[in-house]
Amino acid sequence: MPEILVANTDVACPALSAKQQAPVGICPISHTTSDNVREVYSETLEDESLRQALKLLAPIRKDFRLADYATSFNWDEISAEFQAQRPNYQALPSRSGALSWYAVVFRSKRRTDCNNVDLFEADRLAYQEAFTTTNGSLLVYWYTDLDDDNNCLATCVWTSRDIARSVNLLPRHREAVQLSAGSYVHYNIDRCRITWLPEEERLEVTPWTIA
Repeated sequence: MPEILVANTDVACPALSAKQQAPVGICPISHTTSDNVREVYSETLEDESLRQALKLLAPIRKDFRLADYATSFNWDEISAEFQAQRPNYQALPSRSGALSWYAVVFRSKRRTDCNNVDLFEADRLAYQEAFTTTNGSLLVYWYTDLDDDNNCLATCVWTSRDIARSVNLLPRHREAVQLSAGSYVHYNIDRCRITWLPEEERLEVTPWTIA
């Protein structure tokens, strides 16, 4: 099942109140599925293998909140785990054609006076809604704490760009966008393609371009 992952750092996410604080790691969240989906996601060997591999997602440089996405995370380790997980899902159908996934990278500089608890709660509800309405197309949602300059990074990986874009008009997503409008000094959104290169047995991360 999809999970929300918290950056593996020594500091818990500052968006949580003391009551909400939990050990840094996987943030618990319940997941359900819905039959009311325009484009229904069905499990595949490759998607489920990557879902498991992405549980290892971790930064490999201190400036990852601002640096290039392709060089900021442990993609080599994730590539190896992707390979290792595949035998566990042989009963599932395989994806046809080239293997690629859609990643969204949200970088922001948080205002010092924003309400972090409300922002986190709106974000959590929006991603719960995304999980529910896409039947698991969202493979991972990962976020980090703030650095000393209030910079933050959140990223999510989807099986499909079209499904990812379909959640933009969902109610919880729109509420989160409205709440966050005054929460940032500035923000930037990058879109990337994660492609499996079978001859090299590794994942390649590149900017998303539409062929």
